[in-house]
Amino acid sequence: MTTSENVAIFDDLVSEITQHYYRARILIAIDGADEQASRGFADSLADAMTTKSWRVFRSTSTPRGAARDVDLSFPRHDRYGGNEDYSRLRDIVSRFREGRLAAETPDSDVPADAMLIVDGRFLLRPELRGIWHFRVWLESDMRLSDESLEAQLRYTRDGAPRATADAIFDVTNAQVPVRVWADSC
Repeated sequence: MTTSENVAIFDDLVSEITQHYYRARILIAIDGADEQASRGFADSLADAMTTKSWRVFRSTSTPRGAARDVDLSFPRHDRYGGNEDYSRLRDIVSRFREGRLAAETPDSDVPADAMLIVDGRFLLRPELRGIWHFRVWLESDMRLSDESLEAQLRYTRDGAPRATADAIFDVTNAQVPVRVWADSC
């Protein structure tokens, strides 16, 4: 796949999202077992959104090397159960919706037509599903530890993230995501 074909994949996804949500603060979830692929996919989508003149904010459960003006990270979850604490993520989402990510910095003002792209595991779980405007499910053949595999199987069985996704991509080769047309549309 050429670079222009890869760019076209994200441009098409941007068009799909903005067709339905062209004026508002939009929340997008990128969910997948492979954290590096999820983060890379979310970063590429953010780049494509920025190219189309959208103001984009990023939130992630994977640690970043250098902190941005406003810390939008939240604790990662490796297990799937009923007692995970998503209060930090819910706080970020709430502040984004209110238009202010942090009280002390003017750079944290959120325009009325901005996007918050969040990547992490288990984001399409039933108790979080309703906060997202657009949901992306990423599949790959990544090897998982026994414990992580068990959690992922339980999640896909009980949480049904694939069935509730607005878009599904195979990121077995993270540099070349492929759209899978088996989503809920």
